[in-house]
Amino acid sequence: MKRIYIISAAALLFASCEEFQPVFTGTYPDPQEQYIYTDEDFGNKFTSIAEVKDMYAANGSKPYVVEGNCVIKGQVTTSDQVGNLYKSLYIQDETAGIEIKIGKNGLYNEYKLGQWIYVDCSGLTVGDYNGMINIGYDDPSGEYETAYLEHSYIIDVHVFKGAYDDPVEPVVVTEADLHKKVNLGRLVTIKDLKYDDHIFLLAYVDPNGNRKDNSNRIFIDEEGPDNYGVDTWACSEQKWKEYLNAGNFDAVEAPAGTVADYKGPNGTYAIGSMAYSVSQYFKMGKTNVQVRTSGYARFADTKLPQEVLDGTATVTFTGILTDYKGEAQFTLIDLDGVTKTDGTQWYN
Repeated sequence: MKRIYIISAAALLFASCEEFQPVFTGTYPDPQEQYIYTDEDFGNKFTSIAEVKDMYAANGSKPYVVEGNCVIKGQVTTSDQVGNLYKSLYIQDETAGIEIKIGKNGLYNEYKLGQWIYVDCSGLTVGDYNGMINIGYDDPSGEYETAYLEHSYIIDVHVFKGAYDDPVEPVVVTEADLHKKVNLGRLVTIKDLKYDDHIFLLAYVDPNGNRKDNSNRIFIDEEGPDNYGVDTWACSEQKWKEYLNAGNFDAVEAPAGTVADYKGPNGTYAIGSMAYSVSQYFKMGKTNVQVRTSGYARFADTKLPQEVLDGTATVTFTGILTDYKGEAQFTLIDLDGVTKTDGTQWYN
């Protein structure tokens, strides 16, 4: 005769906890205090950011691997908290500003606005991306002139955190200052720009396909006065679908005719969806300024102020002045950098 044993669930749970989850009764060690680097740690010897940027031109405008002792020191001027910067931060000293390609998200948790940062450039690469000098790692693929510092070890032996300080005050620049080399990569304020009713948006028939194949690319590039109804700073995947399905881009040339030719009998388009960056164009005097916003930014789908769209009001921007193939480009850090002429916020 077989015996039947009945074991309660409570007993099993107790046994399980006893065997696999011992209760910790000790004390945790105090967290280790973060070391704050100072000038003395680097022998008080620094190369200016402007000098490092000049290395690129001195090398025949080709990527330059830094050799020997070369440490730059600058204050952090950007935050990726709202997602309009990707795996990068900008620092600046009294001579210039530059992008450091740190291959991590959430950099705002580690590098605070105004904090001093030391970068040991020895072994790193100074390169260019469409007119902007940056510091990164050698790109083994050869696709770009620099790559991100992807691994924690590489970051830790090149980037050192210094003291916290007040955030950098932006420099007010005029139209004549937009293309001056000293201002590129720096935190600046540009005032009283008028909306130019002009956008640039590069979309893809298949977002998972070849990004460089013209048979997959759709250039939504209107020099005005027509922004195709794109009245947001950029567009998330959902906003792209809204614009596309509303027929905003039907007349745009596409690899096979126009966008309208991709519309099926059921009313849907044979074009994939993803978040897209948008360049909204403004005029500073007679000069075009592209304000480029990532489709992954938290404010991507936020509409431009109606008075600005109507042309009845101007806008002042604070952010990083950059260059894209010889044209002035501007990177917003967040919507706090979008103000009225009198300095009050457009967005609360």
